Amino acid sequence: MNTPELSITINGIALSAPRVPRQKEVLTAEALSFLAALHEEFGARAAALGVREDGSGADPVIEASWRALITKQLAEPPSSIVRPRCLGRREGRMFHRGEALSAGLVDFGIHVHHNARRLLAEGRAPYVELPPFDREEEVTLWQEIFSRTEQLLELSEGTIRAIHLNKRAAAETRSARTAGSSDGRRRLAEAAA
Repeated sequence: MNTPELSITINGIALSAPRVPRQKEVLTAEALSFLAALHEEFGARAAALGVREDGSGADPVIEASWRALITKQLAEPPSSIVRPRCLGRREGRMFHRGEALSAGLVDFGIHVHHNARRLLAEGRAPYVELPPFDREEEVTLWQEIFSRTEQLLELSEGTIRAIHLNKRAAAETRSARTAGSSDGRRRLAEAAA
């Protein structure tokens, strides 16, 4: 059974995607305006990062599902942690002036726009678990995205927190888990430093 397609443009963001129950609660005019602002400021730099040769940040089928993108935003209570896809990936269902939005900006932007204030009111903070990467320009770009997001959403500086393992630390963690190493946490902390 084919799901009817939604084709609409709101606040400069064109959507071409299957209809999903309650998606209007996620894809609000305000949220799409926020995504447009992030894309205008950071979209070109995110696209320039490209998709890494090793495939890290690649979209698993479940993650690429439009339904999964929408429904994870409706979870109650909202998660403190968002795990965005890599910035170089494109979200092929959302466009701004004909350009596909960065999948990472979409995942991050929708989550933080809808949940940051609520999480803070509950004594929690929005955390972003970044995909493993070692490029300094990616770290710098995410830091700039966080700072600008805090400005746009009128959040205190430093509100958005990041969790990031570089590729070496991630590989060492996997090795430690596989070997059953009891010092995996210590090695992880050293590798991340």
